[in-house]
Amino acid sequence: MKKAVFRSVCLILALLMAGAVLTSCGDKKADAPAASPEASAEAPPASQPPSQVFVVDAVYAAGEPVTQSWTAALKELEKRSDGRIQVNHYYAGSLLTFPEIPRGMQNGTGQWAYLPTVNYVDIFPLSCRILQLPFLGFRDPLEASEIFMQLFDEFPQIAEEMAPFNMMPISVSPLWGYHLHLISKDEVRVPADLSGKSIVPYKPELQPMLDKFNVASTFIPPGQMYESLERSVIEGYINCWAFANWFGLHPFLNQHVYAGDDGFFQEFFIYVVALDQYNSMPADLQKLWTDLWRYESVDAFGGKHGYEFMWEETKSFIEWQINYARENDHLFVELTPAEIQVWKDETAYTHKLVLDEINEQRGDEVAVAVYNRALELIKQKYGG
Repeated sequence: MKKAVFRSVCLILALLMAGAVLTSCGDKKADAPAASPEASAEAPPASQPPSQVFVVDAVYAAGEPVTQSWTAALKELEKRSDGRIQVNHYYAGSLLTFPEIPRGMQNGTGQWAYLPTVNYVDIFPLSCRILQLPFLGFRDPLEASEIFMQLFDEFPQIAEEMAPFNMMPISVSPLWGYHLHLISKDEVRVPADLSGKSIVPYKPELQPMLDKFNVASTFIPPGQMYESLERSVIEGYINCWAFANWFGLHPFLNQHVYAGDDGFFQEFFIYVVALDQYNSMPADLQKLWTDLWRYESVDAFGGKHGYEFMWEETKSFIEWQINYARENDHLFVELTPAEIQVWKDETAYTHKLVLDEINEQRGDEVAVAVYNRALELIKQKYGG
């Protein structure tokens, strides 16, 4: 049976089985040689059937406020390709769970995904660990995205650490700063105020500080947060504002410690495309794919950058979450610059520990170069 026929049969069977997993999609034979940029400046006329169709299995999360934006963006990709790119949408857990994405991209199960950076600090330290260090200095989420993507361009090692998993990073979007959310209304302003409490920090680099002030910490999976808060096994967590809604935690929360626009740290989603499939595409499709997301192109979504388009839904949802907390008489603690500095001072030395660890793992000094350049770009954006 020819490969194309076999693939069609598989697709029909998958639809009939109501949710069965597609294991391998896309014509990776590249029947026609990739066109040069000059020869492929324009897509084939709509009246002509596409000579080569690239099927993309895309993995992203369900139930998040930005889900509709992901879907809209991928539909835009299909539309602008005149049908030469076709996308199958899978929520995390139906095709691949988030921890499985790197291996799934490597073996061809998925061709597009976003990576919540907190999940991959060990295998992608340059992109998923350095820029999420506590109190690094990021503020505005869109400017943080620009800094992140500029580092993509300046340090090819970031893409190189993903290449063995058949992944190429093309863009990022932020979740804004992570803040502290608690059951108790005993006001928390400095680390010592957490003494004796149990929290989930979702950032190992905060652990030395928590140990110093006798704070019990655990790294339970997000899905266990509801039961843990309900039973008071833990008293709080550090995560993004939307986290409470995703896991139904609002009934238990009474205090929110807002650590300024920086937050305790920033978090990002990294968009990745399967490297082999991207390389097999004609030049015009490659350009279409990257222009849709990258900061050089501002006309992708009605005059907006791809990452700006993605941030809009997240921003409005976060604003709703904050208003919900205020309207329900939650204690809303806005730390002063001096109080934020206390937290920052208590975690600053962990930056060096992380860089030393990455250097030892990689056998070079690239981590330090990425870190120092990030600080330079942050200073250029915000001054000081």
